Order: sequence, then C-alpha cells, then structure tokens
Amino acid sequence: MELWNFILNSQKRMDILDQLSLTNPQKSLDIAKKLEMRWQDVSTQLNLFVEKKLAAKDGTQFYLSKQGQIYKSQIKNLQDLENNVEKYSDFIEKHNIEKIPNCFVRDFLSWEKNKLSHLTSLDVFPFISKNVKGSKTEHLGVFSRISKDIQDIFSGMGDGVNLRIIYPIEEINKLNKNDYLLDNQKYEVRFVERKDMYCVMQVCDRNFSWIGFEDHKNEFDYLNIIEGNDTRFLDWSISNFEFLWKNSKKL
Repeated sequence: MELWNFILNSQKRMDILDQLSLTNPQKSLDIAKKLEMRWQDVSTQLNLFVEKKLAAKDGTQFYLSKQGQIYKSQIKNLQDLENNVEKYSDFIEKHNIEKIPNCFVRDFLSWEKNKLSHLTSLDVFPFISKNVKGSKTEHLGVFSRISKDIQDIFSGMGDGVNLRIIYPIEEINKLNKNDYLLDNQKYEVRFVERKDMYCVMQVCDRNFSWIGFEDHKNEFDYLNIIEGNDTRFLDWSISNFEFLWKNSKKL
C-alpha cells in the first residue's frame, strides 16, 4: 500500500508516471515542458521514482520500469472502472454481479470501450446465430439452455471452426448424442451445474464478445448485455470462459 499511497496521493506524480515510457526514455526537462511543471519539481519526483523502483535511469534519461508499468496499468484500470461504474450503475443494480468469482472481480468494468445493448426477445436468436455464423476460426459459448435452432446452426459450421460450448447439466436431456458428436468438425460440449454458471456469453474468433448475467429472479438476462471488441474485455471474457471450461465436465 505504501507505493499506492505514494502515487495516488499526488496528482503531480500520477501525471509524471503517465508521461514515462518503457521504450522511449525522456529527459526530466522534456517531461517538465510537456506537463508545464517546474523542472526542479519533476527532477525531484523522478529521482524518487527511481529510488522506489517505479522508474529507471539511463544517463540523463528516465523510463518506466517493469514494476512501474504494472502500477501505471492498474491506475488506468481504476480510472476506467470509476468511469464505467457510473455508466453501468443501472445494469449492476439489476443483475447478480456478486456471483462473479473473486479472481475476476478486480478487472470487471475496467474495460475502455464497450457498450450496453438492450435487445428485444425477437432480437436474441438472430443476434446469437449471426455471431455463430460469423466465427471463422473459433467460437466459444456459454448458454443457459439448449436450443434446437442453435444446435442446427452448429451442425452447419465449417470444418475449420473450433467450437466449444458449455451448458447447464440440467439441460442434458434436451441433447441427443448425435447432436453434439458431429462428423468432420471439432465440436466440444461440456456441462456445469446451473448454480455454478454465473454468466452467459459468446466469444467470436477472439475479436468480439458479449456477456450477460443473472437478474434478480435468478434468470439469465439475454436482453441486457455488455458487448464489445476491446482487448481487455475480450481477455476478460475468454478468462471467464476458460475458468468455466476447466470446472465443467464432458459426458
């Protein structure tokens, strides 16, 4: 906490940290000019950064250390989180966000560019099917129920598409063996108990994803979702999928 307090208790230090770069060493005078600060103040702070291993010095130039890069990225996460909590406040209130595992809570809403989508019940199937058909190399899915229409789309996917789908084990009776052991394509299906599912999602070619959560009636809300192609959001979605995949089982 000492380093966090050192950084966050001074807007000047946060601005200097933001100016530093791992690949672009800068002189203290150049940083002072960019930030319109006194050179003596910037020089003093940079030397403190070096002392605390947040920055490194090469001759008369300074750059962000690897440790400093980590702190810088987390400060950005905090800033994005602060902006998004207000943006998503109504969404948060209406969904059981507290079911997200602790290991993923830290990065929840720390994404830069995403949007809330409000679908109608008539939009859901076309939206899901469009994402399935649009996947050229890989499609990851977590669904709360088994739909014959979706199964038919899966059966028509090309041989080169890697399909991995997770369903609640309570839906197993809706799926015949021939439905998911398809010829000439890689199609893996696993199951988890419904109580262990905390989200539904699709990840398409690691280029686009959406995610939905339970509402207060403990039903998965497909009509109000978060979607986007922001890199951090995609990484977050994929990590959540892999977590569920690891804790699911093949029958």
